[in-house]
Amino acid sequence: MLVTGATGVVGVEIVERARAAGWLVTGCSSRGGADAVAWRMCETPVPERLLAESWDVIVHAAARPRWNLPAQEAKDSNVAPVAALQPLVGSSTHVIHISTAYATGLRGTTQSTDLTDYRNTYEWSKAEAEREAVRRYGATVVRPPLVVGRRSDGMVSRYSGLYTVMQSGVTGLLPVFIGEVDAPVEVVSTCDIADCVLHIAATGGRDEPVVLGAGERALGLRGVIDSMYLALNRWRVAAGHEPLETPGFVTPEQWYRFYLPFAKPHLTSRQLRQIDLLSEFIPYMSVAEPIGVNWQVDDPAGAVQAAIAAWAERRPHLAKSSPRPWMGEEAA
Repeated sequence: MLVTGATGVVGVEIVERARAAGWLVTGCSSRGGADAVAWRMCETPVPERLLAESWDVIVHAAARPRWNLPAQEAKDSNVAPVAALQPLVGSSTHVIHISTAYATGLRGTTQSTDLTDYRNTYEWSKAEAEREAVRRYGATVVRPPLVVGRRSDGMVSRYSGLYTVMQSGVTGLLPVFIGEVDAPVEVVSTCDIADCVLHIAATGGRDEPVVLGAGERALGLRGVIDSMYLALNRWRVAAGHEPLETPGFVTPEQWYRFYLPFAKPHLTSRQLRQIDLLSEFIPYMSVAEPIGVNWQVDDPAGAVQAAIAAWAERRPHLAKSSPRPWMGEEAA
């Protein structure tokens, strides 16, 4: 098995679990590492070490999960690497392509090439990457939603996504949570994705994309935030700090119509940058319809709590913070 993006959030877990299951695994990533071959896909030739092997399974997990990349940069990062796999794919190689549950964009399909049919360039580029992987290799597509660390100990190779929301909440950079409190927010762990991928690798390809999530048992936005603060406050109390109150909620309409216009002139440049970053989350906290799960995962609240508990343990300087006043002088 070859795993691209082997040092990333999902790739690390797939490599570890695949080896534990008896696969002979080689990982590669742009920078490489002690346990991964260095390969900047599309920028450098395929390493001879990878060309020398005959791959039964290639798990393509390499991606840049940035929602605000310029369009061409998003294509270069998420679409072009699919074609770069061509020299490694033999007639019997099963390619498993890791996508995102949100690659179907605003219209519920990956077939549109129009950027305006997607919330951002990440969704748009991942939709094209799916089309390319299926066209070239007949790949099995796996679509995870928001991802947190593994269930057993919360370990994850990089803190992004919900961790960014948590950090903003404890530092006061996010005074309220913006979204629909009952909107279904699908969250899975890295080990959920790895288990799915290994099952597919062992049993054969799928004609339809595999969409991970809790389905009918998915948490609403309030449930996700409550789970995050429950885990955080358990850690804070155990460490001798006062628990934090969960910030309130406002709808996107309230935020953009009332809150932000009045506050914006008084915010620091740092706060404005953080608002721009966090605004990318708002569509995913306001989804009206479920994502159409066909691969059920276990209790999402448990995964969220394990992830935040581990984050707090590894980032105690942030976890023990107390929110600062939201508005202040530029030097604050």
